[in-house]
Amino acid sequence: MMTTRSHTIDRRTALRGFVTIAGVAVILPSVATLGGCRATPATLEEHTALLKAVVGRIIPKTDTPGALEAGVPDYISAVFEQHMTPEQQSDFAAGLGEIAALAKREGVSDLAAATPEAQDVVLGKLAGSADGTPGKDTWQQLRDMTLFGFYTSETATEELAYEEIPGRQIGCLPFEEIGRAWLDRGV
Repeated sequence: MMTTRSHTIDRRTALRGFVTIAGVAVILPSVATLGGCRATPATLEEHTALLKAVVGRIIPKTDTPGALEAGVPDYISAVFEQHMTPEQQSDFAAGLGEIAALAKREGVSDLAAATPEAQDVVLGKLAGSADGTPGKDTWQQLRDMTLFGFYTSETATEELAYEEIPGRQIGCLPFEEIGRAWLDRGV
């Protein structure tokens, strides 16, 4: 035999539920504003020219657009401002300063204004340096963000030749006849 219980709410239970909901409605906006109480984050303003120079040397413009044309510095700035913690921002900005200091030690007073050849020498030395070298971590972050930012940009996807199901297989075809290399899988 099955018994049915009636679901009635007494005044005390209803009042407790109402107070809980009202309390949450009052407290949540206050808690949400606590995230805004942070120290002023570092900025990339003083390193903008250096950032553009390095990004431009990682993927330079050739017969296809480079990282600068794809807007990668804007992407890196957005990642810096929106996704890095203040500590990460400070470390990243300090790392850019270390890259500029390395350039000065190598005889390049302003890496952003240097010739592409001089920039390549400095960046090549940094890329080949041991882990723990000042600026090396920032260099690796810049390289990774540049590659990701470029290859996920609209500019790069227009330039990459991709064919889901390519035509027939020709084993010995000179690249001069093809133009750019074709991908056989998505990036």
